[in-house]
Amino acid sequence: ATVTISSGITANNKVYDAEVSVSPDGKWILFSRQIDGKLDLWKMRPDGSDQKQITFTDNWQEGGSFFIDNETIIFRAWDIKDQAQRGMPMSIFTIKADGSDRKRITTEAGTNWAPHPAPDGDHFVFVKVLPPKNYEIFLMSLKTGEQIRLTHSDSFDGFPVLSPDGKLLTFDSGRDAKAGERKLRPYLMDVSSLNLGP
Repeated sequence: ATVTISSGITANNKVYDAEVSVSPDGKWILFSRQIDGKLDLWKMRPDGSDQKQITFTDNWQEGGSFFIDNETIIFRAWDIKDQAQRGMPMSIFTIKADGSDRKRITTEAGTNWAPHPAPDGDHFVFVKVLPPKNYEIFLMSLKTGEQIRLTHSDSFDGFPVLSPDGKLLTFDSGRDAKAGERKLRPYLMDVSSLNLGP
């Protein structure tokens, strides 16, 4: 894999490096790395130095990670025994940036995927797959566990991202695609009434 870091340094290696995000203070780059079939979370400095593995799990495949704040990370993971299963079960977890204090946030069966934190430090958006194959976006509180459904469409709604001020949600959807067409388009939703800002 070839990864180009913001400073222009390019890292070349023979492993899978992907799903990159940056800590709020800009001091760490967070990413997924797969070695010998094991997907784990790693972090490094913006210049590519000080690479550190955060998760060390044999059964869980971690990825899609973001810093909630400079100390806490949210991510999705699946159990390797479920890999390649249709409608693969996934759960959302948090962990401290040093790898400690791992907590499972979603416990219900099914796919809970693509978490993205709100700037309030409590909420996050994520994708839940409802039966039979309906991808919808939900908002969840880390403190209370309360979930609110944000999208209502029979087509795919996914890849949610909240704006830095917590007022807007961007996501991709196939809701306006023609019959038989497999195209996603970006959408913007006003979520300012949910008070997700810093």
